Amino acid sequence: MTTTTGTAPPRMIWARLAVDPLAEPLSRRLAVRSWVTPNRITLLALALATGAAVCFATGQLRLGGALFLARYFFDCVDGMVARRQGSGSARGAALDISADVVGLHLVAAALCWHLVQAEGLASAGALALLAVLGVHNWSLGHRKLLAASAGRGDGGSDHALRSRVPVLRSWLAWCRRINMAAFPWVLEVEIVVFGLAPLLLPAEALPAVVVAGAVGYALVVAVNLRRIARLTAVLDEARAEGGQEGRHVRLYAV
Repeated sequence: MTTTTGTAPPRMIWARLAVDPLAEPLSRRLAVRSWVTPNRITLLALALATGAAVCFATGQLRLGGALFLARYFFDCVDGMVARRQGSGSARGAALDISADVVGLHLVAAALCWHLVQAEGLASAGALALLAVLGVHNWSLGHRKLLAASAGRGDGGSDHALRSRVPVLRSWLAWCRRINMAAFPWVLEVEIVVFGLAPLLLPAEALPAVVVAGAVGYALVVAVNLRRIARLTAVLDEARAEGGQEGRHVRLYAV
């Protein structure tokens, strides 16, 4: 099932529990300052990602992990400030997604390079992570584009899960109340692989984390490809029903 237009997608677990309690009050304070703009915060997040990449490439893994976590924090703050200032724009959104993709790939490439050189990570494992990360970014963007054309929100899960197990039922109900995803997903893979693991684990454990991360991203890609197939079926059906003159959906809206 997919989210409908006008419904805010649930926040991921890391974002809701670890970031929002600090980012929300900070964004309120920043939004009232004229010299603070969402684009400047986005560029700060990109600078932090670049710093994390430099640290990973030079073997400063703990500092790199900390900088990556800070990068995600400010990646959330820029959107909050934009909403509070009413200053969101297509250009700002494009800058944000560009900074996300470039920063994440810099970090992934630097970490994999160091682990191949110094910690025995197999080249195949490094290439697998980088390849599946690129496919993930494409599949996520394409899914959202198709979903917008079909009027299906962002095309993600509506998280309308149910359970008869009392503990799980309570957990799901609480997650719905605070608009949070009930289970870890791609954000948590990213945070663990590039943030928490380098920060907290010994360097020799990181090759296994990278391989596990590649598997996690592959799972997410498989889900996105399935959703893309469903969305294209919806769009094709709408085009067939509307005919050449009456069709109102476009596969490529940009």
